[in-house]
Amino acid sequence: MRQFSILRYLKKFSLLIFLLSAIGSLLIYFYAKSQQRYVASTVIQYTNSAAKEGYTPDGSPLNVEEIYSSTVIDAAMTDLGYHSNIDSVRSNCYVEEVIPETRQKLNEALVEKGEDPSYVTDTYRVYFVGDNDTGEDYAWNMLDAIIKNYYEFYAGKYVEEQLQGNGVSVLAEGNYDYMESTQVLEDSISEMLDYLLSKREDYPYFRSVETGYTYNDLYRIYRLLYNYEIPGLYAAILSDAETDDIDLLVSRLTKDCEDLQLNIGNRQERADFLKKLIDNYSARNKEMMDYHYQSAENGTESILKDVEYNHEHSSKETTYDELIQEYVNLNIDVQQKTIEKAHKEYLLSVFETVHRTSGQKTFSPEEIREKIAHCAELATKYYQYVENTGRELNRQLSANYLAMISSINVQPTVNIKLYLALAIVLFVLVGGIGAVLLGRALDFIDYFRYVDKTVQIPNRARCDAYIGELSDKLLDENFSCVAMKMDSLSSLSNEYGRAAGDEALKDFAAILKSYGDLYGFVGHNGSGVFYAFFPKCPPDKLDVILKAIGRQVEKYNNMKPGHTVHYICGKAVSSADHIFEIRDLLRLALQRMHSGQNGSDSETASGKNVPEDAQSCSKDRKNGEKS
Repeated sequence: MRQFSILRYLKKFSLLIFLLSAIGSLLIYFYAKSQQRYVASTVIQYTNSAAKEGYTPDGSPLNVEEIYSSTVIDAAMTDLGYHSNIDSVRSNCYVEEVIPETRQKLNEALVEKGEDPSYVTDTYRVYFVGDNDTGEDYAWNMLDAIIKNYYEFYAGKYVEEQLQGNGVSVLAEGNYDYMESTQVLEDSISEMLDYLLSKREDYPYFRSVETGYTYNDLYRIYRLLYNYEIPGLYAAILSDAETDDIDLLVSRLTKDCEDLQLNIGNRQERADFLKKLIDNYSARNKEMMDYHYQSAENGTESILKDVEYNHEHSSKETTYDELIQEYVNLNIDVQQKTIEKAHKEYLLSVFETVHRTSGQKTFSPEEIREKIAHCAELATKYYQYVENTGRELNRQLSANYLAMISSINVQPTVNIKLYLALAIVLFVLVGGIGAVLLGRALDFIDYFRYVDKTVQIPNRARCDAYIGELSDKLLDENFSCVAMKMDSLSSLSNEYGRAAGDEALKDFAAILKSYGDLYGFVGHNGSGVFYAFFPKCPPDKLDVILKAIGRQVEKYNNMKPGHTVHYICGKAVSSADHIFEIRDLLRLALQRMHSGQNGSDSETASGKNVPEDAQSCSKDRKNGEKS
C-alpha cells in the first residue's frame, strides 16, 4: 500500500478543498449578512435638579419612553423624509438606565435582601437598531433625528411653551368670504403679536442662528403686517362693500352680533351677581373691623393687633380676592365683547345698505382675492421664521435640562470579517482533514483492488485500467512501453520453494517500482510479467532507464548468488515505431520480449549472450556468460 503522505493528499484534492472553502465561506458570509444589525447608541443625561428624584423641570414624573413616542418618531421621520411604519421604527428603539457599577452592586444586594432599591438615575443610554437592508447610515441618521426632536419635545412640554400655531392655515381648508378671511388673518396676526411680545420680554437677547432674527425683530415684522396689510384689506373690501355672497355674509354677521349680545348679557349678569357678593362681604368685613378696633383699650393695642393680623394673613388669598379677580376679568371681557359687537354691527350696516351698481369699482373681486392671498402668503412665510426660531430656542433651553454626554456610535452586531476569516480557516481545516481521510480511504481501496499483495505493486486490474484510460486517445510522442518477464521464477520456486520465488519476485518488483514511481507506471500482469509505461521518454532515455535496472538487478544477484534473478524484456517507443495506440504499442513490446528482437539484432529471446551495450534487457552479465 502507498505510504501515508499528508502533502500528497492535500495536493491531490487541493481543488476540492478550495471549492469547499469558497462555497462554505460564501454561505457563512450571506448568512451572517442576513443576520447583521446596526445598533446606534448615545447617552443622555437629565440635568435639572429634580432629575435625581425622577421628575421633570415642571415637577411631573419623568417618562423616558417619550423618547420613542409616536410624536417624536413621526417628527424624526418627517425630517429625514422617510415614510415607513411608525410602529416598526418605535419597536427598534429602546432605552436603558446607566447606573454606576458600585451602585448597581448595591442595588443587587438590596434586591437579594428583599428591599426595593431607591436609587433613581438621571442618565440613560438610547438605542436604535437598524437592519442590514437599511444600512449603518440609516441607524445613525434615525437616532440623531430622534434625539434632536426629543430635545424639542422635552423643552416644549416641560421647559418652554408650545410653539404658536399658524391660524392662517385654516383659510385653505374652509369657504370664507372676503371679510371673514380678513378677520381670520387679523385674529391670527393679533395672537402672534401677543405670543411674540411675551417671548420678547422673556428672551430679549436670543437671536436665532438659522433665521438671524430676534423675537423683537419678528414682533416688528408682524406689527407692520398688522398695521398696514390688515387695514388695507378692510379698506379694499369696505370701499365697495365687496363680497362673494352678500346674503350669506349678512346672515353670518347677524348671527355673530346675536351671539355676542347673548354672551355679553350672560357675563354682565354674572358680574352683577359678583358685585352684590363683594358689596355684602365688604359691609360685613367693615362691621368686624369696627368692632375689632373699638374693643381695643388704647391706640397702641389697636396698632399692634393690626400689625399682627396683617403679618399672619399677608400671604393668604381669600375667597374675597378670588371674587374680585373674577369680577375684574368679567368686566374686561364684557368691554372686549362690546367693542367686537360694535365692529360687527358696523360691518353689518355697511353690507345691509349696499346698493349694487354697474359703475366703476375701486377694487375688483380679483384684486381683493389677490390682496388676501398675498397677506396670507406673508403671514405663512413669517410664521416659518417664528417656528424655526422657536425650535432653536427650545433646543437651547433643553440643553440646560437635557445633555448628550456621548456622541452617536454605531456598532454592527455581527463581525462579518471575523466570521468570514473563521469560516475560511474552518472549511480549509475540514477540507484538509476530509482530503486526508478520503485520500487514505482511496489508498485502501486502491490497495485492495489494484495492488498485487505478493509484490506490492499495481496488479493486472490496475494495468488494464491504466491501458483503458489511454486506449481512447492517441499517445504522445516518445511514449515508451516496456514488457518484462522474470523467467527465473519457475526455477527458483521449484528449487527453493514458492516462498523463495515470491521473495525474489518481490525484490525484482521493488526495483522496477522505484523507476516507475520516478518516470511513469509499473504494474505486475501476473506470472512474473511486468508492464512499464514511461510518458515523454525518448529511446535514449529509455535505454538509460533499462541499463539502470540491469545494474540494480546485477547488484541484487551479487548480494544473493543463490537466488539470482533472470529476466527478459521488450520495448517499444511511439515515435520510433510509429505506433500511437497503446494496445498496439504494448503488443509490439510483448512480441519483442518473446522474440528477443526488441528493435535490435543484438539481443536474444532469452536475454542470453547479450553484448554489454544491451545489458538493459539481460538477466545479468554473470548468468549470460554461463549460458
